[in-house]
Amino acid sequence: MTENAAQELREEYLSRLDQAMRGLPHGVATDIRAGIEEELHGLDAPATAERIARLGEPAEIARGAQEETPGGQAVAQPPLVAPPTPRGPVAATRGFAITAALALGFGGFLVPVLGWFIGVVLVSLSALWKTWEKVVAVLVPFVVTGLSFLAVSVFAGVSSGVSGDSSSGTGSEVAAANPLVPGIGEWHVLILLGFLLIPASGLWLLWRLRGRPAR
Repeated sequence: MTENAAQELREEYLSRLDQAMRGLPHGVATDIRAGIEEELHGLDAPATAERIARLGEPAEIARGAQEETPGGQAVAQPPLVAPPTPRGPVAATRGFAITAALALGFGGFLVPVLGWFIGVVLVSLSALWKTWEKVVAVLVPFVVTGLSFLAVSVFAGVSSGVSGDSSSGTGSEVAAANPLVPGIGEWHVLILLGFLLIPASGLWLLWRLRGRPAR
C-alpha cells in the first residue's frame, strides 16, 4: 500500500470522526481530533490501518467523550429553519376567486348594476380561471337573454298581427304597442336574466374551482 493509501485511510477516518462528534462542544471535539490526527501522522498504510483498528469506531469515541463531558449533555445543534415560502399575488388565491364569483353572481342584489360590474372586474383579475371561463360567465347570460328577448318580441309581434287581422272590419281599433316599452313577455326575460342567469354564472365559476389549487 502506498503513502496515498495511508492518506486516504486517515482522511476517511477523520471525516467519520468529525461527523460523529458534531454534537460535542467545539473545544472537546477539536482536542480529540487533534490528538488522533497526531497519532496517525507519519504512519504508512499498514500501520495506519492497525492504529485505526485500535482506536475503534468514531461513534464509540464520540460517545465516550460525551459521557466525560460535565453534565453529559451534548451541545444541541440549532435547527435548520426553512426559508419562508414567498406568497403569491392576492389575485391567485382561492379566497379572492370565491369572492369574485360571489360578487359576479349576487353583487347586483346588494348594489344594483354596480355590484355586478365589480364582480366582472374581480373575475377578470383572478388567476384561477381560464380566459374562456371568464368570457362564458360574463357574456353567456346576456347572449341567452338577448336571444330570448328577440324570440319573445317576434312572437309578440306575430300575435299582435294575427289579433289585428282578426279584428279588422269590426270597427274596433287595436292600440299599437310601443316598441320602447317592454311587454309582459319581455319583462319575464329581464327577470330571468337578473334572478337566474347571472347568479347561475357565479355558481358555475365556483363549480369550476373545485380541485383547482391556488397558483
